[in-house]
Amino acid sequence: MRIFPITVVLIFLLNACSPGVKMEQKDGFAPLTRAQEVYVVPFTTIMVPEEVTEGLFDRFVDDLNEANPQAGIDYIILKQGLDAIDTTWLQKRDYVIGEVFAYVEDIGSASASIRTKSRITLYQSGRKEPTLRLDYPVEIFYEKDYTTLEDARRKLAVKISSSMAQKLSEGLAGS
Repeated sequence: MRIFPITVVLIFLLNACSPGVKMEQKDGFAPLTRAQEVYVVPFTTIMVPEEVTEGLFDRFVDDLNEANPQAGIDYIILKQGLDAIDTTWLQKRDYVIGEVFAYVEDIGSASASIRTKSRITLYQSGRKEPTLRLDYPVEIFYEKDYTTLEDARRKLAVKISSSMAQKLSEGLAGS
């Protein structure tokens, strides 16, 4: 019984120490200072379970719209991947692409962790190179007696979408 409180404190401390979002503004980045449209391309996921990817993209766009509604940015979802979109048309617009990759589960006898990396990249109109990149390594810990693997995966997806949306919104505003 004494192990549970110690485990909870340990999990809290480990989550508090996990690395945050790394934001890198490239040459030519211009904060969005007026109302405009930003197109959002569906995420690329590489060997990531369905519980993480299911709804991640839609939740990310919802979180973006809630993050800073007074900014006047309209996020428009593109239903196709980059390979199906005319590159000439896309280069004339601001757009965001995202990836979720490097997914690893470490499962022990009583506790487990899941870690993955995600990346959001902004391309601004008229530029061939990205002007803003957000990298987000995330790790969550959970007790197998109190949470299922599927629930932990869904929690990871929520953490990715909300953190990345908030940081992208801040980055677009120039903060």
